[in-house]
Amino acid sequence: MKEDMVILGNLVRRGLKMYLSDKMAVFLSVLSPFIILFLYLMFLGDIQYDSVMAKLNGLAVDDDAVHAFIDGWMLAGVLAVSCITVSFCAQYLMINDREGGAMQDMLTSPIKRGVLSVSYLIVNIVITAVIVGTITAIAFVYLAATGWYLSGADVGKIIGMLILSVLSASLFTTIICMLFRTQSAHGGASGILSAAIGFFIGAYMPIAIFPKAIQYFVLFMPGTYSAGVLRNVFMRGAMDGILSELPAPAAESVRQGLLESFSMQMDAFGKTIYEKEMWIIFACTLVVFVAAYVVNQVVRTKTHTLFAAPSPHRMARKGKEKAER
Repeated sequence: MKEDMVILGNLVRRGLKMYLSDKMAVFLSVLSPFIILFLYLMFLGDIQYDSVMAKLNGLAVDDDAVHAFIDGWMLAGVLAVSCITVSFCAQYLMINDREGGAMQDMLTSPIKRGVLSVSYLIVNIVITAVIVGTITAIAFVYLAATGWYLSGADVGKIIGMLILSVLSASLFTTIICMLFRTQSAHGGASGILSAAIGFFIGAYMPIAIFPKAIQYFVLFMPGTYSAGVLRNVFMRGAMDGILSELPAPAAESVRQGLLESFSMQMDAFGKTIYEKEMWIIFACTLVVFVAAYVVNQVVRTKTHTLFAAPSPHRMARKGKEKAER
């Protein structure tokens, strides 16, 4: 056991060094969140501002609170998307080792397949956590400069949900990426995922504006619930600021409209899902992913398919290309 832990530590250090040495990989990992930020600053911010003002029906409210409310919606989407896209991009290390033959070389040494597999998972968790943590720090600085409506408990909830989201995303992407044997396949899937996930979890536009069929489809995506929790925490304080100057009857009507329009609560086949239920559902999906990861490791280890290499002719062609360079 002690020897396995030493080997695991060495493999994790190797993976982190390889990742940090590839500047392009680091850049691509953080590209998706900044694309969303760019879209928000250029287009989405004004659209969502108009949407909020339409819900207010001309009522006088604190304009800073309105902007903080919209900023919270945007930042919640960015962070929820980042957990998934960063984790998926960081899986290139495992794919690269498999395609380049380094994984097969390691497996001929006294390294257990399970130890090697866990090392890739830990490396992915660390990379994703560091990048998402950095983006979160930037988000907090941005809110502090433009309008801070979060309490200490809110900050704790955000950090807690992001930790769970990073673990969930790393488990999910590790299972999925074990199916890929080449960088080209991984790159294509990564591009599709990055483009689609932002829409499905409401990072670009609120889920409430989608057709009912899409709204029900996204209920089966764990990221929907992490994004939902983050939206509630980021936006609740600003929403209270918006409603504080309104009379009680109007305030309750506007609150319900904002909750529904910005997917702070969701319709699940006629039943309303609130923040508390989102926490529970997401925790359950995390347990499912842990179980799926363990089962996947056991089955693939017994069938000797845990780290299947690319076909021999592909490896030969890759070796020939390296020799020519």
